[in-house]
This record gives sequence, C-alpha cells and structure tokens, in this order.
Amino acid sequence: MEELNELETTLLNRLTEKYPSLKSHLPYLKVSKRQISGFSLYVYFSYVDFTEEPEMINALFSNAEKIEIPALKEGLSYVIDVTAGVIEHIEFSTYKENWDGTFGEYRIMESELNN
Repeated sequence: MEELNELETTLLNRLTEKYPSLKSHLPYLKVSKRQISGFSLYVYFSYVDFTEEPEMINALFSNAEKIEIPALKEGLSYVIDVTAGVIEHIEFSTYKENWDGTFGEYRIMESELNN
C-alpha cells in the first residue's frame, strides 16, 4: 500500500469541508491500487487500523472543480466516491485526451458555479 500524494490529500481535505465527520478517516487511508482505464485514473483506498463506525454517508463529490496539469490541454475532472460512510476511490478523468496518469505540477481551478 502507498501513501496518498499531495493532490489526493488536498481533494480529500476539500471533501471533509462538506462532510466533516470524514476528517477522522484521513489518517487511516492508504492507496491500495492506482488503475488507468481508458481516459481515467482510479485511485482506490484502504483503511489501516480504523476502528470507528462510519456515519452513513453516500456521496459522489467533485466540488465542480477542474485540475490543470501541463500534460493535458483540457485538464482533468474528478469525483470522490463515498459509499456507506467509507471513502472508496477517486476517479480522475481527462476530456478524451490520452494520459499516462502522472500529475507532476497541478492547479485546481474553481468552477464559476462555486463563485
């Protein structure tokens, strides 16, 4: 299992702004698998030594943000899947561009919907 990278941690912290009860989950999350599929990258999580009973939250969270990275002309969208109070995975999707799943530098762009 791997540690979360900076971008994954940043996005999960934004998730916990909307769902504060999930904040206590973050120290226990590890990346169990990263999988590229078509125009998407899936980052799957596992919990290590987590003993809390999760609050019953079911959500697909994206905050209507776009992630700019140098390798992609149109950037990435993302969605975080929370099922039965468990943070399951993040799906990063390109806008039909080929991508090797590498982030490097990035910038999160707020949507006009959030302003």
